[in-house]
Amino acid sequence: MAIKSETKTLRLTFVDGINKNVSYSIASPKADLDKATVDAAANAIVDSKIFATDDGGNLMALKDSQIVTRKVETLE
Repeated sequence: MAIKSETKTLRLTFVDGINKNVSYSIASPKADLDKATVDAAANAIVDSKIFATDDGGNLMALKDSQIVTRKVETLE
């Protein structure tokens, strides 16, 4: 099998004012991201209140962050 493609996504999961999880995915994150950089950016998102939830509330805190790697392999 040969790897046909590989994609990476940064997934940020926040909690809102009613303790509900809210996730955002960002395609093709920088290769050298570390936890401190991601945490600082997530805190800036929370502090700026630029995203509202479906219930009209605000994001309250970052719950977790993950780099998700997806590989597609071709069967030969």
